[in-house]
Amino acid sequence: MTGLSVPADLAHLVAGSWILDGAAVPRALPQPAVDLVVMPDGRCRLAGPETHRRQGLLPPGGALVGVRLRPGTAPGLFGVAADEVPLAGAPIEVGRLPGTAQARLAAALALIRARAGQCRVDEQVRRALAFMHAAPGAPVARHATEVGLSERQLRRRFVVAVGLRPKAYVRVVRLHGALDAARTALSRGEPPQWAEIAGHCGFYDQSHLLAEFREAVGVPPNTLLRDVRFLQSSRIPG
Repeated sequence: MTGLSVPADLAHLVAGSWILDGAAVPRALPQPAVDLVVMPDGRCRLAGPETHRRQGLLPPGGALVGVRLRPGTAPGLFGVAADEVPLAGAPIEVGRLPGTAQARLAAALALIRARAGQCRVDEQVRRALAFMHAAPGAPVARHATEVGLSERQLRRRFVVAVGLRPKAYVRVVRLHGALDAARTALSRGEPPQWAEIAGHCGFYDQSHLLAEFREAVGVPPNTLLRDVRFLQSSRIPG
């Protein structure tokens, strides 16, 4: 799997891009975002956000290409509510993007670039997303208050823009935060202190952290540190 950088002019719409060639989806943390996926034959699909790791075989015929959209941008770019995008993916009528994997990726980015001017995002949802990444342990009601909405209003608008309920989104954010913190510790030559990481990333305690990893990924976080590969090449920043 090859992860690629995002063009600077699309950084506000695109969180990452990837080219995946192989027989099966590699082990991965779930990604709470809509992906624009280009199949080997050039057909395009939108794939919905994840709360559990994706499993299954990849389509035959060549590499799979993907562009991960920033949460909240799918409705503005493709005119579809994010909660209407199925996890398994649904075809979109944008024409075929044939060629090599690199050519298909370039064409997918060009497609997004052509639509960038018309893309409007829900600003209050965008702000709520930033608060969620900054304070993943805070209750949704607090995030709603911070952006001037009721909890019910935020939930309704968040689901349309992002494709997940706010609590489900934050659960995935916590997983990424914990794994990032563990990697940071390892980079300093220190073993991850999971109890400390749990508190910092919004889990109740270490047991809660371990349970959430097993529920979403099927393995404890230490296993991912030994053998972690992402279908999408980078995490979604706040």
